[in-house]
Amino acid sequence: MPGTLPTGGRPNIVQIVMDDLGCGDLGCTGSPLIATPRMDAAAAEGLLIEQAYSAAPTCTPSRAALLTGRYAQRVGLHRVVFPEETEGLSSFERTIADVLGDVGYRCAAFGKWHLGDGPEHNPLRHGFEEFFGLPYSNDMDPLYLVDGEDPVAGEVDQTLLTKQYTDRAMDFISRQGDAPFFVHLAHTFPHIPLHVEAPFRGVSEAGTYGDTVECVDHHIGRLLDHLDGLGLRESTLVVITSDNGPWFEGSTAGLRGRKIDCYEGGVRAPLIVRWPGIVPAGARSEDVVSLLDLPVTYAALTGATMPADRPIDGIDRTAVLLGAEAPPRPPLFFCSHWDLHAVRDGRWKLHLQRIGRDRRELPQLFDLSRDPQESYDVQTLFPDVMERLLALAADFDDEIRSQKDEAIARAQTRMSPAAVGRNSPVAK
Repeated sequence: MPGTLPTGGRPNIVQIVMDDLGCGDLGCTGSPLIATPRMDAAAAEGLLIEQAYSAAPTCTPSRAALLTGRYAQRVGLHRVVFPEETEGLSSFERTIADVLGDVGYRCAAFGKWHLGDGPEHNPLRHGFEEFFGLPYSNDMDPLYLVDGEDPVAGEVDQTLLTKQYTDRAMDFISRQGDAPFFVHLAHTFPHIPLHVEAPFRGVSEAGTYGDTVECVDHHIGRLLDHLDGLGLRESTLVVITSDNGPWFEGSTAGLRGRKIDCYEGGVRAPLIVRWPGIVPAGARSEDVVSLLDLPVTYAALTGATMPADRPIDGIDRTAVLLGAEAPPRPPLFFCSHWDLHAVRDGRWKLHLQRIGRDRRELPQLFDLSRDPQESYDVQTLFPDVMERLLALAADFDDEIRSQKDEAIARAQTRMSPAAVGRNSPVAK
């Protein structure tokens, strides 16, 4: 039976994002080697969305889209940002924390940020009241933790990051009283290099990679238990996902491609939604959902309003969460840098480009309803579909490129240390 929204009640929201986790890396998504009992239980108590997509196949663009509901190209963060580069999330952008803050939510971010490491890019400048985590990926130098806007002295012990992020999230939740809250908990692992907390070393049949996932699963369980202990189980929407597909290790559940690819294995993400009493328990959905849709859906559930002065690419997917009949999702576009690589519309996936120099046999059309592995090009069988998707792609490409110069200029704008205070890593 479809769920119904509570009358007058607004949910707390906990959004948990793993880094480079494959869509086949959980027990509930078919992994025979990695034990994830707490995430599996969350799926059994709620909804597993089986056709969920990250908005991009790499870290920075995916996270920019996840927090703004806008394609990363519109945000000017079309590629992975490296330490001390000028690019980052600009003051023009409105994150979901900004949007929820406008309606009284207390917002905090813990874990990996990776939307620029300048002082103006810090989460505290983008709607979050608290932040503790890494400014970028754990394979980048110099590696340091940030607490608020202050760099934390000393070497980072990566084996403790999953626990530290979770501890801080639990502490934040404990201090909110009756105030609604939004927690963005972005775990570092299983991104490489892999580091494992001592109790979890050697526990997985999938080696060190599996150890990191089982460690994350344990700490997700701690957080869920904490919510239950505070009496917040029924009033908290928990969302569990990944930023993109797996890289050198990890399972794509048999789908073609990996991280950096716009084939299914690079952009499919596990997506678990738990909200007891509202989201039907034990449900599975084949509706197409993009991580772009999460901010818009959160806004709809809380009475908040997304910005009306710019394109918003996500749509409200409340109906999917409730198990109700949902309209088909409009086309999804997948880019690498400024190049449009693929379009998904309903059962169809059009590929225009791919990573690497070999572009033979492109463009290609795949019928995902019969060929989710993207093995057979069927454009000769469906020329009308091919023509329609090529037209959609051309229109989107023209639109997004028309915004390129302005988007890049916004993302490259930096403020002086004096303008943002003395406590930022750049100011120091």
